[in-house]
Amino acid sequence: MTYRILVVDDELPALDRMKDLLQQEELVEEVTLFSHAEQALEWAVLHQPDIIFLDIQMPGIHGLEFANRLLQASLRSEVVFVTAYHQYALQAFELSAVDYILKPVKQERLSQTLSRIHRRYAFTRLANREQGESKEENHCVPPSSKDGVGLDKSRDLHLSPEVGEEHPYPRIYCLGRLRIQSANGEMKWHTAKVKELFAYLLYKGEVSLEQMIEDVFPHSEPSKGKAYVHTCVYQIRRAVQELDLQEYIQIKYSDRMYRLQLREVWQDREAFVHGVSKRAGIEAIEEQTLLYQGDWCEGLDSMWMLSYREELRDRFLWLMEDKIDYYRKHGDGRMALANARRLLTLDPWNEHYALRIAEIYMEAQEKGRAKQFILDYIEQYEREWGEPLPEAWYEQMEDILEQ
Repeated sequence: MTYRILVVDDELPALDRMKDLLQQEELVEEVTLFSHAEQALEWAVLHQPDIIFLDIQMPGIHGLEFANRLLQASLRSEVVFVTAYHQYALQAFELSAVDYILKPVKQERLSQTLSRIHRRYAFTRLANREQGESKEENHCVPPSSKDGVGLDKSRDLHLSPEVGEEHPYPRIYCLGRLRIQSANGEMKWHTAKVKELFAYLLYKGEVSLEQMIEDVFPHSEPSKGKAYVHTCVYQIRRAVQELDLQEYIQIKYSDRMYRLQLREVWQDREAFVHGVSKRAGIEAIEEQTLLYQGDWCEGLDSMWMLSYREELRDRFLWLMEDKIDYYRKHGDGRMALANARRLLTLDPWNEHYALRIAEIYMEAQEKGRAKQFILDYIEQYEREWGEPLPEAWYEQMEDILEQ
């Protein structure tokens, strides 16, 4: 694959130099040169080149403003800043630049940039092909009239997408593995840190750059931490763009504050946290517990995540206990037992859950199965921990079996 290149620089010698260098690259198909930024912007929007090499200090449209307008026009071109001024690097990455090259440009450095872009294109083509081969039905939410994490007044976004519905709006799943699903496929995370940074913004909503570095990159020097954050934000924006989700998922930055802005996006976490308060009855609780497919952002284990993960897990366990109590009260031992066993699977050494299962067996007049379960649990517990269960637990179990 070869690429169509646009070079924008108000200095003619710099344009000629870039042309000579690019023509020596095998990945380059054609090179278009502009010394006037306004004309270059019009041409770029019309012809959509693959890669744009952009100077920063130019009369008329500043290079950073040029890049910002490209983003607003949803152009898919990869932007590389070529400048003599290193102080603009962080702003450049904020505008989704793929690279930042200092003048005078050397052939080896230019080759590295083109190779990096080529690998990105190759990865994107492979991901798109895999999505096409294994495309599945997607069920999303209807539109909302608000920006940010908003709700449609015509229907509660806290509810799960209904089976059979098809919508072009994205869904964010984080109860279990973090993933973003849309009508165009599932988002591909460039690295685990990129994924974690999105989870952090999803959790915080709005946060300062300094706090983000402290939490997500705690062992980094401030300057390196800034670079890491900007690179991860760039990768998130590119992943969003590859699925055409810019309308729904945006990361804003101003006054050293980052803000994740979601519009018409369904989230399993929001449905899980707020759904029960919106609807009453066992059906609502069943729906909430079905949403919990695993711990929050499973597989990501930074310190900042642990407290909130435990908070959501405790909420789930509380809902499960409520379900068990409901089914026991209404004489549905089968459902009570199924939910109690699910609790024990999630927390196999929770002695209280083992007691509840024994109680359910006894309520169902199945003392033999209760005794067998107790013997099996005691054996597994002692094999795992190398010590017996607390004496008080045995006393409680004896009381249950004597009922």
